[in-house]
Amino acid sequence: MKGRRFRIVNPVRFFIFVCICVFTIVFAGYSLVNMGSAEAASVNTYQQVIIHENGSLWEVAEAHCSSNMDIRDYIDDICEINDVSSNDIFQPGDVIFVPIYS
Repeated sequence: MKGRRFRIVNPVRFFIFVCICVFTIVFAGYSLVNMGSAEAASVNTYQQVIIHENGSLWEVAEAHCSSNMDIRDYIDDICEINDVSSNDIFQPGDVIFVPIYS
């Protein structure tokens, strides 16, 4: 029994098919290799901060915000982490968590 011979009828369509197959294989391999690092990158570090007398969220953010980040975005992150509003009034002794970005 003789094997079948296939003939490429449309070379453009065949080329597109091969490109899609290669892209799919590369993407799947890249996803499998980087699966562990994606989880590690999503882990955040937080620091516990105690609010002092006449302390405000803005002062806490100024003390802990990195120089390459907008302080308003940092305050939004603090509010989201602690489930508070930026308009909330904090009492001395209240504890909040602030994110630490490297």
